[in-house]
Amino acid sequence: MSKISLHKSDIKEIQRVLDSFPHASDYIEIEVDSSSGIGSIVTVMVKTTVNGHFGEFRKAIVDESSW
Repeated sequence: MSKISLHKSDIKEIQRVLDSFPHASDYIEIEVDSSSGIGSIVTVMVKTTVNGHFGEFRKAIVDESSW
């Protein structure tokens, strides 16, 4: 079992990214990296098609207020 902690603002930003891609896949990937020692970096990835080209869009979400 894996457990990740997300700040409420991270979830809101993830939703904002998803709203920007209304035709993207119904599934997303979320990565949380806390190896820096100063806080977590959350990355959200959506699969979508743009101008007939299928690919992935990745966005780093950084809530520096928790550092």
